[in-house]
Amino acid sequence: MKKTFIICLLAILSLPLKAQILDEIVAVVADKIILRSDIEIAFEQASRETGISHDSLKCLLLEQKLIENLLILKAQVDSIPVSEERVDAELDERIRYFAQQYGGEKALEEIYGKSIADIKATNRERIKNNQLASAMLAKIVKDVKVTPTDIKNFYSQIPLDSLPYYSSEVELAQIVIEPKISKESKQAAYEKIAELRRRIVEDGDKFSTLALIYSDDKGSATKGGELGYFGRGMMVPEFEGAAFKLKPDSISKIVESKYGYHIIQGIQRKGDEVNARHILIMPKIYSTDVEIAKNKMDSIIQLIKMDSISFEDAAKKFSDDEVTKNSGGFIGSGGLGNTHVPVDELSKELNINVQAMQVGEISEPEIIILPGPDQKKALRVFYLRSETPPHRANIKDDYQKLQAMAYNKKQQEAREKWIERYRKQFYIQVNGPFAQCPQIKPWTQNK
Repeated sequence: MKKTFIICLLAILSLPLKAQILDEIVAVVADKIILRSDIEIAFEQASRETGISHDSLKCLLLEQKLIENLLILKAQVDSIPVSEERVDAELDERIRYFAQQYGGEKALEEIYGKSIADIKATNRERIKNNQLASAMLAKIVKDVKVTPTDIKNFYSQIPLDSLPYYSSEVELAQIVIEPKISKESKQAAYEKIAELRRRIVEDGDKFSTLALIYSDDKGSATKGGELGYFGRGMMVPEFEGAAFKLKPDSISKIVESKYGYHIIQGIQRKGDEVNARHILIMPKIYSTDVEIAKNKMDSIIQLIKMDSISFEDAAKKFSDDEVTKNSGGFIGSGGLGNTHVPVDELSKELNINVQAMQVGEISEPEIIILPGPDQKKALRVFYLRSETPPHRANIKDDYQKLQAMAYNKKQQEAREKWIERYRKQFYIQVNGPFAQCPQIKPWTQNK
C-alpha cells in the first residue's frame, strides 16, 4: 500500500495523561527513542479530534513519529538553523493558547502540576525538534515545480469515473473601503475620555460606574469595565503595555489604540497575567465620513469601467480588507492562484449577492458592518468574474485545481523518495506488537 504522509508537526504542548501507564521504549531511530507514552499521548489527542480510536491509529502515529525523528536527525546532520528566539516565541504562543483554553495560566499550572517556567523547560526540546522537522520538510520540497505537461499528464492518468465532481463555483472578488475618522471626531473622543479620567482621578467618581454608563466596549461595560485575567499577546500592544505597568486601583494615562481611546484601572496581577478594568471611547464615524468613502469608491469603480485599472489591481491598491486585498479581492481563494470557490461554501449573504449579479458585473456600493467589537461601518462592492456550473473536472475549467493537485502529488512523491532513501542510512528498531504494523515493517526490513 502507498505510504500515507500526514505527519503533524504542530508544536503543541504535551498534556499529561489522565491515567498513568507503564512506560517503555517502543522504537529507536539512531540515538532518539520513542516511548509508549509518546504514542499514547498522541493517540489520546488524535482520538479526541477525529473520533477514531482504533488500534490501527497507533500504528499510523508511530510511523509519523519515525518520520519526524528521521527529519530531525537529518536536519541536525545538515546543520539546519533554528533560532532560540523563534523557539521562545513558539513556546510563548503555545502557553498563551493553552492558558486561554483552560482558564488562565494558574489553571494551566494546576493541570500540569508545574510552574509556567517548568512547563516551558519541559517542552522546549519538543518545540525545537518540531521546528527542525518542519525546516527539513520545507527543504525537501523547495525545488518541486509543476509544468503544464505535468498537469496534463496528471489529468490524463485519472480514470474518467474517478475525476472529481465539482458543484457550481464562482470567482467573486470584493473591494472594501472604510470611512476615515475625521480629526474633529478624534478630538471629541479624546476630550470625552479626558473628562471621564478627570472625574475619576479628581472628583473620585467610581470607575466601574462610569464604565457601565459611557464605555463603548459593551462586552465589558456591563461588568463595570472588568476584562478578567489576560496574558501577554492577548491585547493590542498599546493597551497591554499600559495594563501590565499598573498597580491595583491605579489609573493609566489615556491610551490610544486602533479601537479608540482607553483609560485602564489595575485590579490585580498574578505572574504573567493581569486583571484590569477599562473604559473605551471610540471616535464616531459621521455621515460626512461615509459620504467621502462613497465618493472614493465611486471613483475607483469609474477607473475600472474605463479600463484604467483592473478590479484585481484596484483591490490590491485600495481595499481596506486585509484578508482578501493581497489576492486581488478574491474571496476564498486557494493555493497556487486558485480563485474559484464553491457556491455552497459561500455565506447566505454572499450567495444572495451572487444570485443578483451577472458575470462581469460590479455590484452597487453597499454599507456593511465589519466584524469585531467596534462594529465599524464600511463600503463594499463585489465583482463576479466567472460562474461555472456543476461538472466533472476538466483542464479548461479546473486548471488551477489540477495544478494544485499535481503539485501536491509531486511534493508527496518527493517526501516519500526522501524517506525511502534516508531511513536506510540510520539505525531503526521497533519493539513489541508495533513491529507487526503493516506500515512499520518496511522501516525494519534489511536492517
